[in-house]
Amino acid sequence: MFSKEAIYLFLISCCVSEIVAVTGGSLIGAKSGTNRIEDVKLRFYNGQTVDQHVDIPLSQAEQLMQVGIFNHDSPTVFYIHGYVEVPDQESIKTIVNAYLQTKPGTNVILLDWSEMAQGSYTFSAVWNAKKVGPAVAEQLNKLIDLGLPLEKLHIIGFSLGCHVAGYTARELKTRYNKLVKRVTALDPAYPSFYPNTIFLQHVNAGDAEFVDAIHTDGGGYGAPVPTGTADFWPNGGLRKQPGCPLFAPIPLSDENLCSHWRSWQYYAESVRNPEAFPASPALSYMYFQLNPNRAQGMKYMGYGCDSNARGNYYLTTNSQAPFARGMNGI
Repeated sequence: MFSKEAIYLFLISCCVSEIVAVTGGSLIGAKSGTNRIEDVKLRFYNGQTVDQHVDIPLSQAEQLMQVGIFNHDSPTVFYIHGYVEVPDQESIKTIVNAYLQTKPGTNVILLDWSEMAQGSYTFSAVWNAKKVGPAVAEQLNKLIDLGLPLEKLHIIGFSLGCHVAGYTARELKTRYNKLVKRVTALDPAYPSFYPNTIFLQHVNAGDAEFVDAIHTDGGGYGAPVPTGTADFWPNGGLRKQPGCPLFAPIPLSDENLCSHWRSWQYYAESVRNPEAFPASPALSYMYFQLNPNRAQGMKYMGYGCDSNARGNYYLTTNSQAPFARGMNGI
């Protein structure tokens, strides 16, 4: 008998876009995309809402420095969306709004690689992720040379976007000798990337000075193994996350993606409240549950994560927003 996880991996690797097209799933999986680096864009949010933005071709990234509101001395968040997502996706709006509303002055940039994140996951999107990363690194290198502070650059990826983030930071490090301070991986995509192969490499602790990962659908759409400097496993890091349906058979439907999506929902909440998600170090979720002194060695998951964090951390969450339980979550 095949495990539930194996069936999900087969579906997302082979035919998920066709399934979404037939079933009317929430994500636009029927689109094939152009698969052209030339169609990758940077979206800079130059106002107080996600509706206020400037789109710039990736190849002309230096134009960012000429946008009036772009602050060269401020922190820059560089967000990379996942498979079959588009700029108007709820995940993107939620993350961006959290920054715009609570971290004014932060430069928020979306890498819109939607034209290369469509179609077949296995035969198109994962290979495009490998292509996009070095192209992004080339342009970020130019921006850094023009004055973008490397020490204030934070790259965040969701799902397949985590591996684009990994390729980007890795290329900056190996080709341009520029080490990104922090990469955050929100439930990094599992299929095709774990374990590493000679063809595809997943985001890992060596890609940046500090890599933190939030796992919410381990063994399903998300990686079931540690991948960062510090790995956070809310509710054990597996599906189903509290509040998500037990049975959701349609791939890439809202219900089916519920646990996977919790990663960006938790992170966005942490942007608004950096101390919302204390987490306890442990060898496993079982050891976490048995630990009588969970506050010892505690670190915060998400935006407020301490760059000194190392290893695996566990916590529990509520079943609906607000998801954070504070110290009651450990």
